[in-house]
Amino acid sequence: MDSTPAAVFTDLCDYTRVTERLGDRSAARIAVTLRDIARDVARRHGGRVVKMLGDGAHLHFARKADAVAASVELLALVRISGLPCARVGVNAGPMVEANGDYYGRAVNIAARIAAQATPGSVFVGEAAMTPDPSVRLERVGPMQLRGVASEVTVFRAFACA
Repeated sequence: MDSTPAAVFTDLCDYTRVTERLGDRSAARIAVTLRDIARDVARRHGGRVVKMLGDGAHLHFARKADAVAASVELLALVRISGLPCARVGVNAGPMVEANGDYYGRAVNIAARIAAQATPGSVFVGEAAMTPDPSVRLERVGPMQLRGVASEVTVFRAFACA
């Protein structure tokens, strides 16, 4: 089994607008709910939440297959929880752990992929692709990501019925 580590970034859509409309207390409840969902999903798939980023989260998985399956589940749970929609980006490759955080090109690309994902989608970099009967991947195409020298081929992940 492939033991390539993977980074996952998720971000809630329109969080600032929701905060403006519902107020700070509601915004805090939304962020805490996202944290709880991310933590539970990561645990079930052998990963962990590296850090919360306000309306987003950075997760780490030791195996890229776990990251993709977890991302699809995370998006589904956000959808049914009543939170604003989310977008998720996944990438895999070498990374450096320092003081509980992860750094490197693979991590940066995961964050950039998340920023480009369409609302309500899981976008997966080609480096994180792996056969998984529970996930279907559909090619989105090559993307030029901010700060990344070469294009990255990205796929959209869906849960198989």
